Formats: sequence, C-alpha cells, structure tokens
Amino acid sequence: MNLDRVREIVGDAGFGMMATSVDGQPQVRAMAFVLLEDGRLWSSTVNISGKVAELKKNSKVGICFLDSRKSEVRIDGMADITGGPDKKKKLLELNPYIKKHFPDENDPKFVHIEIVPTRIRWKNAGFGEYTEVI
Repeated sequence: MNLDRVREIVGDAGFGMMATSVDGQPQVRAMAFVLLEDGRLWSSTVNISGKVAELKKNSKVGICFLDSRKSEVRIDGMADITGGPDKKKKLLELNPYIKKHFPDENDPKFVHIEIVPTRIRWKNAGFGEYTEVI
C-alpha cells in the first residue's frame, strides 16, 4: 500500500472532517489525526464527548482531508475506542499537542480513537477520479 501522496495531503491539511451517523443523520466535526505507517489513524477525545456515544452505537466513519492546494483524501473505516494505556502513551508521543488536554495515558477522561480503514482514496484538486489506495 503506497501512502506517500496520502501522507502529503493529510500532513498539509492538519485536520480531517470526521463523519459519524446518528439515526441516519450525518454528524461531522474537525479532528486532528496521526496517520500511522499502515494507514490506520489515531486521535483522541474526552470520555464525555458526544462522539464517544455515537461511535459506541455505530463505529462506521468517514473522514475527509483537504490540503492547501485543494487536493483531498477520503478514508472510510471502523472506529475502535478501546485503546488502552500503551496506545494512549504512544499517541501522546506522536502528537504532543494532546498533552494540553490529557497529562498522561492514565487520565480517566482520555479516550483513544483508532480508525481502521476499509477504503482510502485521494485526488488532486478539481474534477477527476480518485486514486484508490485500498
């Protein structure tokens, strides 16, 4: 799986817009993600966030990243919010900004979000077809 172009777009975008679904109604919010070597995405949230309840009901998500050149990455996947202290500690290392919200991996409010992609595709700005990665 060649993720080079995906990495460029995600890195430039900074944030992705993640959509969940509640009773058939899309719910979209901006989130910061870390893109791992294998295409999985990691992020965090607080345990009282509405997205935690949404992901418990329906773990299917869609995420769209748009970079400064208007190239985009779309990722469909399944969210796992069961990550324990080891994954939380690694996420704190990969994205030190999270320490503003959670002092360490043992904070009971810290929820680790892992997106396991079922489809990844990207395209350059303008009209055109997506390049399928997986």
